[in-house]
Amino acid sequence: MSTRSLLLSIALLIAPNALIAQPKVSPDEQKMAQAIDTAPDAAGKAKAAADFVKKYPKSSLRPVYAQKIADQIHEVTDGAQKITLAEQFQTIFNDPAEEEMIMPALIVGYGDAKRPDDAFTTGATFLGKHPDSVGVLVELMTMATDQAKQRNAKFVPQGDQYGLHAIELIEANKKPAGMSDATWKEYKDLLPRLYQTMGILGMVKGDRPATQARLTKATELDPKDPFNYLLLAGSIGDDYQEAAKKYQALPDGPARTAELQKVQSFLDRVIDADAHFIALSEGVAQLATTRQQEMQYFETNYKYRHNGKTDGMQQLIDKYKTPAKPKDPFSLP
Repeated sequence: MSTRSLLLSIALLIAPNALIAQPKVSPDEQKMAQAIDTAPDAAGKAKAAADFVKKYPKSSLRPVYAQKIADQIHEVTDGAQKITLAEQFQTIFNDPAEEEMIMPALIVGYGDAKRPDDAFTTGATFLGKHPDSVGVLVELMTMATDQAKQRNAKFVPQGDQYGLHAIELIEANKKPAGMSDATWKEYKDLLPRLYQTMGILGMVKGDRPATQARLTKATELDPKDPFNYLLLAGSIGDDYQEAAKKYQALPDGPARTAELQKVQSFLDRVIDADAHFIALSEGVAQLATTRQQEMQYFETNYKYRHNGKTDGMQQLIDKYKTPAKPKDPFSLP
């Protein structure tokens, strides 16, 4: 697609009369910028945008329009179209900050178009020049996780590396220079989910200590998310099964006694994680089947640790339920 065709496509994404709040610029700059919005047809919009970028490459309005267009491309749902728009956006808005605006959208477009190899090749090249691009790091980590869920673990090492660096940057509050405060807050709010995603990558790698550390952090950052506890119960359950087999193979003696204590400790942690999950998933429709299955495991394990009894089992679940908000005394009945 030519530059003209790109601008034509981009123009269709911009509301005809949505004038942007503009910084102080010369009357001619403002007139040319507004012409992008007020042109009577797509061809006119394309010409206006091309003329503006060509005549005022350093205009203070350039980043405003570049960000607006990049945001619109992010919203495109068709992967192939998103790739085309994003790649050709780069031929027009080619400053480093503008490249960082559009790169996450391009990565997502490759994912949507089922081209993960292209996503990671492009992403790795970009990160070679911009290693602290949080948006790209997060998108590649997410894609690696999605691919792992589809039984493609090829990208897990890269996803793990990128995810760790993204978390490091967010926790150190290293906001990219060109990123708005509002967008940065969105990434900071995403931190619990990033730890959860990293926990999934840890599970795929078979690294149970890392998995459990990451999921535990996720539960601390978002104690109301039941899925973290479900994953945690599964990972600790693997430790329990491994320890139980080792215990059964040992002869009577101090080593077997010590291993039994380890087995019981793992099982107690599984029970606790399951109690959290069951409590927090109550009423969550999409988790109903899983909750029913997990309830059976929970009850079996609880009875095993309490001499076949269920005394205190429901109380343990209730302890982890999210407290109901107090009723507003001024609200209508």
